[in-house]
Amino acid sequence: MSYAPGPASNVGSSQVIYQQVVRAPSNGIATAALVLGIVAIVLGVWMVIPFVGLFFAFISFVPAVLGVVFGVLGLRQASRIAVGRGAAITGLVTGGLTLAIGASVTLFWIFALAASAASQSSGA
Repeated sequence: MSYAPGPASNVGSSQVIYQQVVRAPSNGIATAALVLGIVAIVLGVWMVIPFVGLFFAFISFVPAVLGVVFGVLGLRQASRIAVGRGAAITGLVTGGLTLAIGASVTLFWIFALAASAASQSSGA
């Protein structure tokens, strides 16, 4: 069963309609800070394990620093386009937390090795 087109239909017309797509603003720098901060904290929690932690301290340092840098840049961009503030803050916090863990673990091992050397030299 077929229906005949009525007088108001556009069957047979070759009219092309263009539609402009408007993209929502995005903050890729804030997203990069978030991803790098998460990678840094996942690698950074392994720093507290002796011997293995030294390897992870070096590995997690780069994404932590980049997470902090991109977090600051993402916050600047978020103030202009009003998108990505939470991701930038999260990247900044996780990167900074990883750097703090790394600094505290490094200081702990320096003091522990110094105390060990001092106790061995005075005891012999």
